[in-house]
Amino acid sequence: MSQALERHLKRRSTLCVLAAVVTVAGSLLASPSAAATPTEATPATEPTAYGVDTRPVGKTPAQLRAFWTPERLEAALRNPADARPVRAGDLTGQGTGNRRAAEVAPPTASAAAVPPAGATTARPPLSTQATVSVSQRVSNPAAWPTSAVGRLFYSNQAETEWYTCSGTSIVSTGGNAVWTAGHCLHQGSGGNSGWMANHVFIPAYGFNSNPYGWFFGVSIIAPSAWTDGADLEGSDVGALLVVPETGSNSLLTTVGGWGYQFNGATAYSNARSYGYPVIGYNRPASDFADGEYMMYCEGNTSDADNLNPFDDRLRLSCDMGGGASGGPLVINVGSSNIQIVGTNSHRNVDNNGNYNNNWLYSSNHGGTAASVINAVNNS
Repeated sequence: MSQALERHLKRRSTLCVLAAVVTVAGSLLASPSAAATPTEATPATEPTAYGVDTRPVGKTPAQLRAFWTPERLEAALRNPADARPVRAGDLTGQGTGNRRAAEVAPPTASAAAVPPAGATTARPPLSTQATVSVSQRVSNPAAWPTSAVGRLFYSNQAETEWYTCSGTSIVSTGGNAVWTAGHCLHQGSGGNSGWMANHVFIPAYGFNSNPYGWFFGVSIIAPSAWTDGADLEGSDVGALLVVPETGSNSLLTTVGGWGYQFNGATAYSNARSYGYPVIGYNRPASDFADGEYMMYCEGNTSDADNLNPFDDRLRLSCDMGGGASGGPLVINVGSSNIQIVGTNSHRNVDNNGNYNNNWLYSSNHGGTAASVINAVNNS
């Protein structure tokens, strides 16, 4: 059996999805043509031929800007919590994210990074340490290439819960796509009732600053195995298609876009994870300033469980917790071609819901991730 098929047949094991959420009482790569005519109608899920589902955000940029009052933004930032904690033994290893007929190899996809217009050649160096498992602050988030990373704000459909995740501008044919975790787009299972709403992306966010403006959600793309079954092993991935707040410059032109390698591999040297954590493992929340800092970890990734042939998630020693969800796991840092190979997804928790080790996990980025980015590029 080929290595690709062996990886393709593997499945999953233990864990906890990361996200930052606050509950309160009461009370945006679409093509330019699609962006010009946002719908006011109640959005409907549209199954695609790629095994992914799409849903329009359903509000104009003006409506989304009005929705995100300073009070709502502040509430989402200052009151994080982990969503849907999953403990050891909860998962059955029956995830369907990368499953196809055994004789069919999963699709793959790759692209090189694209810098923004007028970008300098400055790049973040590799750390002088072999491993950075205690996350560190990014010194200049607004400079390329970290200008591509930002914060994602969204709500539930009822607009009574407000959330924040991390996300990344990813190379795409339309130039307006944000890569993030599936659970930042859909609650996982529940089909049409599980979609999140009111998405906006603020690249290089920091202490309420938005050096490149806001980008407003137009359409959401997530794997069917996530929207129907919350498959953590291969499907906690997705994309948000956006439009700019003002002018005609795309997200890609404005902040650049990171490339990708979606081939199902798990072992990468000198990988780096970015995000906006609000909490972390064995670390005071004050270190994260309520998620105002863009942070990173660095090290080698590995197969989540070499003893389990059905678990092919990636893991990295990194203490980032809630709020870092959806942030990119990348390779080739220090070169001109940073590529996404994973997405911050979940951590292990104990019976009390507390993080119990330093592993940060990503769903495998193989056939399902390739199908999502193919759907983005065909939008």
